[in-house]
Amino acid sequence: MNVVALKSPPFRSYIFSLHIALNGFWAQRVIIGWLAWVLTDSPSFVGLVAFLNFVPTLFVSPLFGVVADRIDVRIGSIISYGCAGIATALFAWICLAGAQTPLLLAGFSFLTGLISAANHPMRMSLTPRLAPPDHLSSVVALTALNFNLSRLIGPAVGGALINILGAAHSLMLTALCYGVPVAALWFMRPRDRARDTAPPPDSYFGALLAGWAYALRLPLVRTALIFSGIGALAGRSVLETLPLLANGLFERGPAGLGFMTAAAGAGAAGAAIFKAMSAAQTPGVFQTQTVVTLLLVPLLVAGLGLVDNFHVATGIVVLLGGGVTLLGVSLQALVQMAIDDHHRGRVMGLWTTVSIGSGAFGAVIMGVLADQAGVALAQAMIGLMLAGLAIFMVMRFRSLG
Repeated sequence: MNVVALKSPPFRSYIFSLHIALNGFWAQRVIIGWLAWVLTDSPSFVGLVAFLNFVPTLFVSPLFGVVADRIDVRIGSIISYGCAGIATALFAWICLAGAQTPLLLAGFSFLTGLISAANHPMRMSLTPRLAPPDHLSSVVALTALNFNLSRLIGPAVGGALINILGAAHSLMLTALCYGVPVAALWFMRPRDRARDTAPPPDSYFGALLAGWAYALRLPLVRTALIFSGIGALAGRSVLETLPLLANGLFERGPAGLGFMTAAAGAGAAGAAIFKAMSAAQTPGVFQTQTVVTLLLVPLLVAGLGLVDNFHVATGIVVLLGGGVTLLGVSLQALVQMAIDDHHRGRVMGLWTTVSIGSGAFGAVIMGVLADQAGVALAQAMIGLMLAGLAIFMVMRFRSLG
């Protein structure tokens, strides 16, 4: 088992508080997706809202990676969680007043995406310092397990809350969830950042470029970034546009959306449990299961385009959620074990940009193609094209040794 990091009290306290916030986050994602569909009845707008939530990651996460390498990331994390709670409460108040519009919803999605983009490198820089350095593989596995268990529970709760309370009151509840990690972090002291390399350059953008150059000089990190981009572009194109399946194709309403999103979370949680129960990952080695999963994910997306039954489609979504998670966790663990503390914020900012930004582009492409050619054909096209790209890249890297 790979759960040794739970012996560290700071990590244990943070991971449980983060679980509450993540449940709120996933419930909120379902609520936003549902509002996007109800307000416009447009697949393209659903994809656009998902894109706006992720697009700040393309530009802001790398910039905040520099900040994470220079400031107290505990304070930075407190600020980001606090801002997320305040922004969500304000939009919930707008919804309670009946003043929500597609434009305001798009703006809220972008704002929460901006806050999340700032939080990603902070969190990825903070969590390895809440446990001893030799527990890093366990930290990554348990963090992924925590994230994906929340992904299983949160969407189901979000769908149920929409039915029971309505979207506005549900959003207000999710806003309160962000206060839990704020309270936990307030009393926490992570270990000091390792200073085994020279300090960053004085120039902000000089430090940013130095961090990127450091990452791209490492062949393993460079390869992991490319593999992550392919997997996210394929898998997230479906997982971030599930309203198109649940209501647009199968007409199952908010309960169906919550069920299908929770199914993706179940697959993801299963993959995360598998990683946590497995032996610690070997540094510097791409496991066979990682390469197989890279090839499998786009094929699942293509297969989804051939299905016209809700329950069969949900089964494929389970496998897709598991495949995307297994690939992402394995690649992230390789990257985290290959880099030092001094560059961690900038490298993980770049990692976040590639992995989440690729999913954002995938969501937009899926929405546009679904409008033009239908959901099923769009999934088949995206899946087959990316399966071919995955095969090409695997063979290319094998030929390069």
